[in-house]
This record gives sequence, C-alpha cells and structure tokens, in this order.
Amino acid sequence: MVTAGLLLPFSIRLMPTLALALLLAGRANAGAETLIRSIDIVQDADAYVANAVMFAPVPASIAWEVLTDFDHMAAWVPNVRESKVIAREADTVTVEQQGVAKFGLVTLPYTSVRQLQLDAQRTVRSTQIKGSMRRFESLMTLTPDGKGTQLNYHLEMVPAGLAAAALSKDFLKHELTEQFSAIIEEMARRSR
Repeated sequence: MVTAGLLLPFSIRLMPTLALALLLAGRANAGAETLIRSIDIVQDADAYVANAVMFAPVPASIAWEVLTDFDHMAAWVPNVRESKVIAREADTVTVEQQGVAKFGLVTLPYTSVRQLQLDAQRTVRSTQIKGSMRRFESLMTLTPDGKGTQLNYHLEMVPAGLAAAALSKDFLKHELTEQFSAIIEEMARRSR
C-alpha cells in the first residue's frame, strides 16, 4: 500500500508527458504507414504472392543506396540479425542473411543466400539459391515520383519446414510492413 501511494503522485505528474509521447509516437507510426500505399497478398495452396507499393520521400539515388547496402542491413532492418555480401561480380551480388521473423508469439528463424541482379537505380531482382524457403523470388522496382521515389515490390515464395506451418497472409503482411517501414525510415534518415 505504501508503494502505491508513493507512485501515484509521481504517475500523475508524468501523465501529460506520457500522453504527449504517445501522441507523437502515434503520429510517427501513422506517417510511416502512409508511405506504404498498399500491400496485397494472395495465397494459393502453399505459395504466397505479395505486391507492395510504397513511397520514399527521397531521390532514387538515396533509395538505391539503402536498398543495396547489404552489409549494413542488420543495423536498421528489424528482422535481420546478420547480412553480408559473399560474392560480387559486375551487376550480380550474392548476399547471405540470417534473422528472425516475429508475429505475436510466433518466431521464425531464417537463413537465406540470395543472388541479386542489379539494374542501377531501377531494379533489384532477388532469387534465393539456398535457405529456409523452398522458393523465394522478388523484384523491387524504383520509379521517380514527384519529390520522391515509388517502390514497387513483387514477391513469390513457397515456405518450407516450420515456416510452412506458421506462415499466414497476416504474418507476411506484418513482416513486409515492418521491414519496409524500417527501410523507408533509413532512406529518410540518410536524406537529412
């Protein structure tokens, strides 16, 4: 009882500060979500196809710089724990990544070695050559859009193992939203 009595006045004094912090956090998240214009996911048996349209308020050069900064992605993409370029030849890059995707109580560790075909400041085509998925192919397209860059992402994947049992359209949408919000946030940070 004594502890509750001591904390109550302290909590009341912090209420305006806490309310302001929550309001600002809500606005920041709402702003990030409006940059993700749409994410559509279709499931056909064990395969998933996702299409996302996003807007990054930065020039294509900065968007490209972030999208291809494979060695540093673990620092700002929430579900990536390790990311490194293991081979580079002309416009082809091989990247190895490890991480953990989380949605509610479900966590899915993953490993991926992907070969990426780069068309500078236009497209990044990615194909998994080894990893946790049976199939994983994606295409990111960058298009100048007013005072920024439109990002169109197309993903086709077939999960394997635990991911096949736990993955859902909601899980995938959550992961894409979280990942692309962080990527666009890094783009904005670098443009300041």
